[in-house]
Amino acid sequence: MEHEAAGLLAPLGVWLEGTAVSAAIRRSLWLYPVASVLHVLGVGLLLGAILALDLRLLGAAEAIPARPLARLLVPLAATGVALQIPTGAVMLLADAAALLGHPLLLAKLAIVVLALVNVVLVHRAAGPGMAALDGPIPPRVRRGAFLSLLAWPSVAILGRAIAYV
Repeated sequence: MEHEAAGLLAPLGVWLEGTAVSAAIRRSLWLYPVASVLHVLGVGLLLGAILALDLRLLGAAEAIPARPLARLLVPLAATGVALQIPTGAVMLLADAAALLGHPLLLAKLAIVVLALVNVVLVHRAAGPGMAALDGPIPPRVRRGAFLSLLAWPSVAILGRAIAYV
């Protein structure tokens, strides 16, 4: 089912679809499928890393030191996000007029923004070099991990649901 871009986003979606980049994406045999696969790879990296880290910050697997685990997993999660942003843009540009008004895409993007703000707040609470993760996990970090466990899977679910609603 197609959703029409509503309100202020309609002209933006139409304009984006009229760009040479958007036209090139639609004409290309490989660009959209490769972007889609790389987007899924980014989801896997992000969710795998962040879910493992969030669970540890919430008290699971306490035998594993949190700080070294974070130093391993945070770059993987960041790589996932770095893959998702340009590939998501490619997929959006292919059908911008319909997607920019899609309520699930708008919800997904709003949660992504909130999740990224949460990441910044958790990193600040963990301190320079994530030093606060050496001892008991601070309550602010635990709250951020809990919010992350809600936000990032919600982003993935909404992303998949866009194709079906």
